[in-house]
Amino acid sequence: MPEIGVYSVKTRYTWTISMKLWLALTLLILIVLGGLGVTITWLFSDFYLQQKLDSLRTEATEISTQLANVYSWNERLSLLETFKLTSGTQMVLLDAQGNILVISSSNLNSSQALQGHISGYLGGFGGGLIGGWSRNLRPSDFFTNQYLAQVLSGKTISIKALPANGSGQTMLLAAAPVGTKPVQGVVLLGSSPIPLQESIATFRRLILYASLIAVLLATIVSLIFARQVTRPLALMQRGATRMAKGDFLPIQGVTSKDEIGELAEVLNCMGESLKNHMEWLSQERNLLQGIVESISDAVIMLSYEGVILYANDTAKTLWQENEVELSERKQQIIGFLLTMSTRENDGENYATMTLGLQVLQVVMAPMAETKGIGGHVAVLRDVTASLRMEKARREFLASVTHELRTPLHLIQGYLEAIQDAVIPKDQQGEYIELVLDEAKRLARLVQDLQDINWLERGQMLQLVPIDLKSFMNDLDQRFQGRAIELGLNLTVSQGFGELLADPDKLLQVFINLLDNAMSHTPYGKTVRVFQVEAQNEVRLAVQDEGEGIPKEALPYIFDRFFRVNKARSRKDGGMGLGLAIVRQIVEAHEGHVRVESDMGKGTTFWVVLPCKQSIERSEEK
Repeated sequence: MPEIGVYSVKTRYTWTISMKLWLALTLLILIVLGGLGVTITWLFSDFYLQQKLDSLRTEATEISTQLANVYSWNERLSLLETFKLTSGTQMVLLDAQGNILVISSSNLNSSQALQGHISGYLGGFGGGLIGGWSRNLRPSDFFTNQYLAQVLSGKTISIKALPANGSGQTMLLAAAPVGTKPVQGVVLLGSSPIPLQESIATFRRLILYASLIAVLLATIVSLIFARQVTRPLALMQRGATRMAKGDFLPIQGVTSKDEIGELAEVLNCMGESLKNHMEWLSQERNLLQGIVESISDAVIMLSYEGVILYANDTAKTLWQENEVELSERKQQIIGFLLTMSTRENDGENYATMTLGLQVLQVVMAPMAETKGIGGHVAVLRDVTASLRMEKARREFLASVTHELRTPLHLIQGYLEAIQDAVIPKDQQGEYIELVLDEAKRLARLVQDLQDINWLERGQMLQLVPIDLKSFMNDLDQRFQGRAIELGLNLTVSQGFGELLADPDKLLQVFINLLDNAMSHTPYGKTVRVFQVEAQNEVRLAVQDEGEGIPKEALPYIFDRFFRVNKARSRKDGGMGLGLAIVRQIVEAHEGHVRVESDMGKGTTFWVVLPCKQSIERSEEK
């Protein structure tokens, strides 16, 4: 039978739910905050840049409007000293030809009047760019002739410009014309974008710090969430693993009332259901196996390829002897069953096979294929005993008929010959002796049948103490003459001790055994009768040096009407009843008889009778 509920569970994952949850939250936060930071930085950069440019434009327009209302340059220069520029803003006042009239800054206490042309600053007037924005650079360094021409045409501009040499830090510029038609001058305001960029960088750092804090919080949340979610899942996973291995104990430790708690309850219900189902299947399997094993017939399940899928203990005894497998007998059975399975018959097949001395009646039927397993089921019934009994019954009737008819015909013929005076009177005595021998033979046959019937009906034995020394001497005297006639050496050892038994029945046991031994021992060989010392029992043996008994015949040697050599038994007038009578008498004395035989060496019959129990029974009487 296949094993139920045993599975191998392998761990195929390296990422736990906690790790996946933490990674998901971290990626979500990083993506959201990163995208938000990039978007906000981009929007704020453009917004603040445009706002700064608009502020410079407005401031430049206001200054140019106020300067335009004053017609004298001296008054305009005096008015410039009253202006308060926005922090970080520089102002340059140019005339219509681009000459610098005034340079002013929110960081200077007074204005500086410098003479020169704007082109004089294109080579880096007042210093160069070293490592980024230099405070020595002025807005005029970024204000080219093209920008000057636009402002002189009456336009107010606001731009983000590079230095005139085309490299270095940019500057935010706003230029407005002073006066109209003609333009009398240009108000140029400039501001460095570095503070704005520093603000944006600070904002980016804030987003980075917020992201790190969010990742830390995500880790803490994932751990807390994992304890609340993944711990019950881990408990259920271990519980499911136990169930896969056949342990259906309920899952403990899941107390939540949410979906996870419901899942744990469902798993527990499923485990209980599986446990009940497995118990039911186990009971059914044990019941079926018990029925199959208790059947006295052999049951074999054979695959299409000739492989034995199942065999009960009775079947195994067909090819096992003393727990040793006899492969020849097993292959003989498999070959016979495979031959039966090839017959074109959808139903049951019937056949009879011979296995040594055993005769087996075989019934085979196809087995329904289940999960790729198919074949045939065969039931082998040992009909050897019934056939042997039937055969013995027929042989018994034939033997009795023959044994009765032959001496009766002889007796009838001799008596009729004597009556008709066919036989001379001087020879009639010899024929009367023959008639007497045949009558005695008939008497022995009838007596054997009566003995068997008497023992089978369980008649009481006449138990008396028997001196084994005298009993052995009596056997020696009885059979020594016959042994000499047959040319055999009879050796009877001296007995010792006492035995409580029926003397007539015990004597009959050894008469049958010695008759059997002398009949099967060749001329010049030895027959021995001896006693072996044993505790609480008497062991007597009859040993011959005859041809021996075949090994396969030993189990049946004490059966009624069983004859190893039927031709010889019939010649000697045997009916196969002697050893059956021996066993019945010994068992009636609560003992047992066994046989040991080697082909070509001889046979030994052991008679074992209780000694101590018999003596105690005698004392009680």
